[in-house]
Amino acid sequence: MPAFIRRYLALLAKEVDQLRRNRVLLIQLMLPPTIVLVIFGYALNPKVRDLRMGIVDESFTTESRDFVDSLTENVNFNVARRYTRVEEAEDALKSLDLDLFIVIPTDFARTLQRGQAADVQVVIDAVDANTAQIAKGYLQLALEDYNSGHLSPADVGPRRRIMLVNAGHPAAPPGAPDVQAAYLYNPGLVASWHYVTGVMSIIMFINASLVASALAVKEKETGTIEQLLMTPAQTGEMLFAKTTPVFVVMMVVLFLSLGVGMLVFDLPVRGAVWLFALAGGLAALAGIGIGVTIATVSQSQQQAQLLTFFVNPPLTLLSGATSPLENMPDFFQKLSYLDPLRYMVMIVRGVTLKNAPWEALWPNLLALVVFAIVLFSFSAWRFRKH
Repeated sequence: MPAFIRRYLALLAKEVDQLRRNRVLLIQLMLPPTIVLVIFGYALNPKVRDLRMGIVDESFTTESRDFVDSLTENVNFNVARRYTRVEEAEDALKSLDLDLFIVIPTDFARTLQRGQAADVQVVIDAVDANTAQIAKGYLQLALEDYNSGHLSPADVGPRRRIMLVNAGHPAAPPGAPDVQAAYLYNPGLVASWHYVTGVMSIIMFINASLVASALAVKEKETGTIEQLLMTPAQTGEMLFAKTTPVFVVMMVVLFLSLGVGMLVFDLPVRGAVWLFALAGGLAALAGIGIGVTIATVSQSQQQAQLLTFFVNPPLTLLSGATSPLENMPDFFQKLSYLDPLRYMVMIVRGVTLKNAPWEALWPNLLALVVFAIVLFSFSAWRFRKH
C-alpha cells in the first residue's frame, strides 16, 4: 500500500473517531434538518385560507343576500361581520380585525334587474402585498362562479352579472375560444413540493459549510494542528481526511431529507437517483470548500459561525430555492449565476419533479463541477498556506 494512502487512512481514522465521540454534533446534523424540512414544507405555503371578510350591504335585498351567501360557500373566505356603514368596516380593517371588506351599493338589485353589470367595491388590506394579490384573485374566481351560475344559456348580454370596481372584466362574447390550463409535473398543485426540494438543498449546503468550518477551526483552538504538521502527512492529505467524514455525513443528510420529503409530502422521484446523488456530492464539496476557507480566516468557532451566517444567507436567497429567480431584478438574476446552490436546486427539482432529460441538466451539473473544483482547491490552498 502506498505511503500516502496509509497516512490518509490513519488521519481518516482519527477524524472518524473524533466525530464519533462528538455525539451532540451528529444529533445536530441528523435531527434538526428533518424537523426544519417538515416545518418549512408546511409553513412556506403560498395558499391563503380563511380570509376575514366584512360585508357592507347597502342594498338589503334578496339579490345582495344571495351574492353574500355565494361568497360564504368559498373556503377561502370567512365572513367575520356585517356592517351598516363603510366607516365601521374601515375602522375594523385598520384595527386588524379584517383582511378585506366588500361594499354592495344601494342600486345593486335594480342594476341586476335592468340586465346591467353591477359594480361591487372591494377594499383589501395590502400591507402584505402577496396576500392582497391572492385575495383579489380568489374574489375574481368567486365572481366568475357566481356569474356563470346566474347566466342562462339564452342570455346574450351580461345579465345579472357582478363586477369588481376597477378590477372586473366583461364576460367573454358568445363563440369566444375557451382557454383551459393543463398543469404538468404537479397536477395537484402541491405547493410543498416546490419548497421541500429547495429546503433540502439549502440544508445540505449550509450544514456542509458550517460543520467544515467548525471542525477546521477546532484544530486551531485545541492546538492539535501544530502536532499534525509535525507528522509526515501532507497538508492535502490532512484536508482530505478531515473533510471525508463531513462529506459522508452530508450525503446521509441529503438522502434522509429526500426520504422525509417522500414520506411526509409524497414527493415524487421521477428521474435518476444517481444524478441526484452526484449533484448533492458536488454541492457538498462546494459547501465544504466555503467552510474551510472561512476557517482559515477565523480565530475561533464563534467567529467562523458569524462569517458563515454572513455568507450563507445571500447564497440561499439567490438560489431560487424559496422564491422564483424570474421575480428578481436583472442584476440579481445575473448575480445568481455565481451561486453554486442555484444549480443544485435546479438539478434536484429536475430529477424529482420533472424527470428532466440529460440535455437540460448537464449545464447545471457542469457548473457544479466547476464550483466544486474551484472552491475546494481554493480552500486547500488557503489551508496549506495557513
